[in-house]
Amino acid sequence: MQVTLREFELPLLRPLLTAHGSIAVRRGIEVRVGDDACVGAGEAAPLSGFGVESYDEALAALERWAENPEGEPPREPCAAAAVESALTQLDAEIEGVTLSTLLAENPPAQRRIATHALVSDLDPEAAAQRAAHAAATGHLAVKLKVAAHDHAQAGGNGGAAATIAEQSVRIAHVRHSLPAGVALRLDANGGWDRATAVKVLRPVGHLDIEFIEEPTPQAADWAQISRTVGLPVAADEHLRDADVLDRLIEVGAIEVAVLKPAVLGGPHATYDLARRAAMRGVRSVVSSFICGPAGLRIARETAVAVDPHGVHGIGTATLFAEALPEDVTPSGGYLPVATEASASAT
Repeated sequence: MQVTLREFELPLLRPLLTAHGSIAVRRGIEVRVGDDACVGAGEAAPLSGFGVESYDEALAALERWAENPEGEPPREPCAAAAVESALTQLDAEIEGVTLSTLLAENPPAQRRIATHALVSDLDPEAAAQRAAHAAATGHLAVKLKVAAHDHAQAGGNGGAAATIAEQSVRIAHVRHSLPAGVALRLDANGGWDRATAVKVLRPVGHLDIEFIEEPTPQAADWAQISRTVGLPVAADEHLRDADVLDRLIEVGAIEVAVLKPAVLGGPHATYDLARRAAMRGVRSVVSSFICGPAGLRIARETAVAVDPHGVHGIGTATLFAEALPEDVTPSGGYLPVATEASASAT
C-alpha cells in the first residue's frame, strides 16, 4: 500500500471569530493511501485551543506512520482520524460503494444533504444581513458564533468587551432576520461562565433557537443553564469518546451531539457515537473541522450515514478565499451526495 502525505494551506475569505480566537488560515496534511486502482484520502488539520494535538505533532505522527503503515496507527486525535478516514475511504473504493453506504449499509434515497451557514460577524446588523442572505439562498439553518464577541473585542481589537445586553441584541437581530422554518443554532465554544451564559441567553430564550452549543467550559453547568434559559444544549468539544457521551446524557446535560469525524477518530467512530447517542434519545449533527476537500468529503459521507435528512455543519468550503471542488461546496444550502457511480476520494 502506497502512502502519500501532502501539506496544504487554505486562507479564509474573512477571519472566523470563535471563543478560542480568530481563525484566518487552515493548515493541514492530506493523507492518501492505496494504489493506482483505488485511493482513499483523509486529512489532519488541528486547531489551537480545541483540545487536539498541534500541527507539528500531527505531521510527525503521520510521518512515522507513513514509514510503517502496517504498524500501529497514530494516537493523536487528528492524525488518527486522518488515517482511519483514508483507510475507510479506500475500503469503500475497493468495494465499489460510497463511504456512507459502507457505514450505514442502506444508501440514502436523496441526492443531496442540507448544510447550515456559519456566521461570526460581530456587528449585529452585519450578522443579521449575512444570516438573512444564507436563508434567502436556501439554507435551512444558520449557526451563529457567540461568546467570540466578548473574546475578540476584549483581546485587543481596540474596543471594550461587548456588554451582556449587546450580546443578547446580536442574537435577537439574527433570529429576527430569519424566516420561520429556518433554524438558528448558537455556538459559544465554551466562552462564557455560567452567570454570563444565563444573562445573555435568558432574554432570547423565548425566541425560536434550536440549541446552544457548549455554553461554558464546565459541562456540569449545562443542565442548569438549559432549565433556566429554556434552550437545549449541544456538546461538541467535550465529546471525545463513548464514556464522555454517556456521562453527559446520564446527567441530562445535552439534547444534541455535534460530532466531528476529524477529531473523533474518523467516520466509523463518529457513526458509532451517533448510533449510541440515538439509542439514548440524543440526536446528532455532523460537522467539519473547517476542513479541506478530503476532510469535507469524509464529513459529508458520515453525515449522510448518520442522518441523511438532517442539517449538518459540512458546508464550510464557502469560508475559504479560493474555490474548492464543486462536490464539497454547497449550492442553495445543500451538498451533492455521492453515488456508487461517483464515489471517489479524488
